[in-house]
Amino acid sequence: MENNPIELRLATFEDWPLLLEWRNDEETRKNNHTTEIVSKEAHTNWLKGILANPERIIYIATYDKKAIGTVRTDFNNETYTLSWTIAPEARGKGLGKLMVKTLSDRLKAPIIAEVKKGNLSSAKIAEFAGLKLLREENGIQIYARN
Repeated sequence: MENNPIELRLATFEDWPLLLEWRNDEETRKNNHTTEIVSKEAHTNWLKGILANPERIIYIATYDKKAIGTVRTDFNNETYTLSWTIAPEARGKGLGKLMVKTLSDRLKAPIIAEVKKGNLSSAKIAEFAGLKLLREENGIQIYARN
């Protein structure tokens, strides 16, 4: 994987079934700030809001033309907050690291990410993308890159 094989495309509303499947995956829920199963209605309303907000952009990452995860940016106070989800079938292959780094390398403003304590995979992804652990607050590790 010397040359980055990851491509990012903007998510569309048609992506909602895949995004909902990934969001409701047991491992994803365990490592999310909110762990309950999300309903189709709540999810589609959330996605409509994301797509209508120019400060929030969600990307679908692909590898070998297959969707492997999502990366979202929230832009506020001159800083990007990143969040991501790796498709269950793409986990453990190093693709999450490449996916997040692909986006972080494009961003010229400061970046932060919140990782639930104990989520070692996401902590490694944040570090690979060039973020450093700043502090922990209420079980959430705050990573940043200036």
